[in-house]
Amino acid sequence: MPGRTLLAFFRRDALIHTSYKVGFFVDLTGVFFTAATYYFVSRVFGSAASPFLDKYGGDYFAFVLIGVAFAAYQNVGLNSFSQSLRQEQFLNTLEPLLMTPVNTPRFLVGSSLWDFLYATVRVALYLILGAAFFGFRMTHARVGPALAVLVLTLFAFMGLGVFAASFIMRFKRGNPVTWFMEAASNLLGGVFFPLTALPLGLQKAALLIPMTHALEGLRKTLLMGAGWKDVSPQLTALALFILVMWPIGIFVFGRALRRARADGSLGHY
Repeated sequence: MPGRTLLAFFRRDALIHTSYKVGFFVDLTGVFFTAATYYFVSRVFGSAASPFLDKYGGDYFAFVLIGVAFAAYQNVGLNSFSQSLRQEQFLNTLEPLLMTPVNTPRFLVGSSLWDFLYATVRVALYLILGAAFFGFRMTHARVGPALAVLVLTLFAFMGLGVFAASFIMRFKRGNPVTWFMEAASNLLGGVFFPLTALPLGLQKAALLIPMTHALEGLRKTLLMGAGWKDVSPQLTALALFILVMWPIGIFVFGRALRRARADGSLGHY
């Protein structure tokens, strides 16, 4: 049954990651230090950013905390599928696995479940620690629209991840999709600073980055209490990314998989 297969993947990855208890604890502890770093950065430089932050409430720490926390989903979406493929290739289990009744879509989804749950734990930890120690508040948050933006964000990043995984399947090393999207999102996605601080040309280019619409929608709903109508442009943009990237990703990945099977390089790394 599909549900049992997905649960088996999830349990396997959860046991592997939590078995390294020191590393697991240190990784989660790092969330506090990252949040603290941006808090003190905001105290030093936040006043310089205030003129650009009026529509987000004027608080740079709240702005950047949302950006850093939810950027985790892009990292998972872009890297989870590729890392799973690399791991299976390294262990020489990819070819036998894909010869079982576990089809490719189920393998990709199942191998990413733990990563997305762990990213969600980290996001929640960022928000909790920010509220507990650094004065972060979401008193006007609208949960429904925020969840809608988040769900579409996850699917948009997963579509990019499937596309990125095709490069690993075909070329084994090097992933230009991941490199480009992470670099572009850091500059144009509004993770660390508002887009209004950029030149007009770069502001227009930023509209081609899913992260831009994801963080804009999340900040509006979580910090300013924006409703469904207010975030409809962001929801529409993310839906368009999903409609475009998923078919492209599945098509390119399918071709890469068939090519790897044909030349016998499926299990190579």
